[in-house]
Amino acid sequence: MDYVGNPQGEFPAVLVGGTNGKGSTCAFLESILRHHGLKTGWFVSPHLVYENERWRVNGEPISDEDLSTYVKDLRSVFDRFSLTYFEAATLIALLYFRDQGVDIAVMEVGMGGRWDATKVCDPKVVAITNVERDHTRWLGRNVEEIAEDKIHLYVEGRPLVLGSSRYPLYTKAVEMGINELVVAGLDFTYWGEVRGASTILRRWEFGDARLEDLNLGLWGKWQIDNASLALTVSSLLVSTEAEKTRRALRETRWEGRMEVLRKDPLLVVDGSHNPYAIAKVVKEALRVLPVSILFTGLKDKDWKTSMEIIRRHTDTIYLTQVNHHRGEPLKNLWAYAKDIGFRRIEVLRSPAEVWSLDVGILAVGSLYLVGEIKGSREHSVI
Repeated sequence: MDYVGNPQGEFPAVLVGGTNGKGSTCAFLESILRHHGLKTGWFVSPHLVYENERWRVNGEPISDEDLSTYVKDLRSVFDRFSLTYFEAATLIALLYFRDQGVDIAVMEVGMGGRWDATKVCDPKVVAITNVERDHTRWLGRNVEEIAEDKIHLYVEGRPLVLGSSRYPLYTKAVEMGINELVVAGLDFTYWGEVRGASTILRRWEFGDARLEDLNLGLWGKWQIDNASLALTVSSLLVSTEAEKTRRALRETRWEGRMEVLRKDPLLVVDGSHNPYAIAKVVKEALRVLPVSILFTGLKDKDWKTSMEIIRRHTDTIYLTQVNHHRGEPLKNLWAYAKDIGFRRIEVLRSPAEVWSLDVGILAVGSLYLVGEIKGSREHSVI
C-alpha cells in the first residue's frame, strides 16, 4: 500500500467480518448508505458469474474496460510483492474506490481477521456477524481460536459491533479488553418474522433510535439479524432517516442469497456452504417453500455434516458436482447420501440440468454451484 500511495487513506471504510451473513450485512449496509446520498464503494467476494461483481460503486459492478486497465497497470505490483489473488483484488478495490471518489467503502472481509488483506483499510466501524467452525485449517482448531482471529479486525478507538452475544464471540472480545463494544441483545435489540415469501423486521432499537415494520429485500429469518446489524452500523456512521432507511432495506438485493431465479416451478439458489448456514437455510426453506434440496460439496468443506443436516429434514436429495478443482466428486456425494439413509437420490450430471427439472428446487452447498446455475442459462424471474 505504501508503494502505490496508500489509497486506503483517501476515504473512510467499514469492515464486515464473520463466519456467515457478512455478504448480506454488507448488502443491507451499502443500500442504507447509498439511499442516504453517499457515493459507496462495495468490495464483494467471491464473485458468482463475472469477476466484475467484486468491485462496485453505487451498487454497479466495475466495467470490463476499467477492470482490464487496473489489472494491466498493476501486474508488475502483483509480481513485485507476490500478491495472492485476494490481495490483488483488494488492491484493485482500494485504488478503484479512490479514483472514483467514493464517500465510504463497505469492505467484506475475505477470511478471518488477523491477517486479512482488507485490514489495511481505515475503518470507522468494524462489524462481526457471528463465529462458527469454518476454515479451521487457517483460523484455528475451535470456535474460540476462530473468534480471536476475527476480533483482530478491531481498530483501537473505533466501535466494534457484534451481531451475536453468544459464546465465544462476545466473551472473547471482553477477555481481549475491547471497550468500544456494541453488542446485539445488549446494546441494540430487535425481532422479526418470516411470513411466506416476506421477511419483516418488526422492531429495531438502538439508543434513542427505533424503527418498526420494515420489509426486507432478502428472504429468511437470519436476514433479520443481518439487517439489524447493518442498521446499527449505519447509525454509527450517518444520521439516518426513517423513510430512506425503510426504502433501502426493502430494495436490498444480493445475488446468490435465497435468490429466486424462477417462480414456476420455483428455483431458488443460496450460497450456504458450511453446516451452520446450511442448517438455517434448509430448515426454514423446507418449512415454508415447496422445494427439494439440490446439494453439492467442496473438498475443503465439512460437506458430510451439511448433508447429514439436510437428511434430518428430508429423505429426498438432488446431487451434482461443480466444475471446479475444489468440487467433491459426484460418486462420493452419492455414496454418502446412500449411507446416511436418503430414500430418493437424484443425480444431475451438471448444475445446468436444474433448469430442466419440473419440481421446486433450493440449491445449496457452494457459491460455485450458484454461479454455475446462474451462468448456465439466460434466466429471469417469471
